[in-house]
Amino acid sequence: MAGIDTLVSDTNLCRSELIREACSFYIEEKRRQNLRERMKAGYQEMAELNRLLAEEIASDFCTQYDQYDDSGWRKV
Repeated sequence: MAGIDTLVSDTNLCRSELIREACSFYIEEKRRQNLRERMKAGYQEMAELNRLLAEEIASDFCTQYDQYDDSGWRKV
């Protein structure tokens, strides 16, 4: 309680206002933490699919690139 009394005198808030602000801050931080965790899990779930898609695109690019000679003309 001594810490609360110090903050009350430093911020010129009454105890109930200080506790209300602290609770609001805590709830918002928990909401942000939960969002970060859900986003992290989502990215991890999609990692394998993203890797496979990147490999497929790279393979297609290499196949198309091999169809051209050094001068930029398409090989027949």
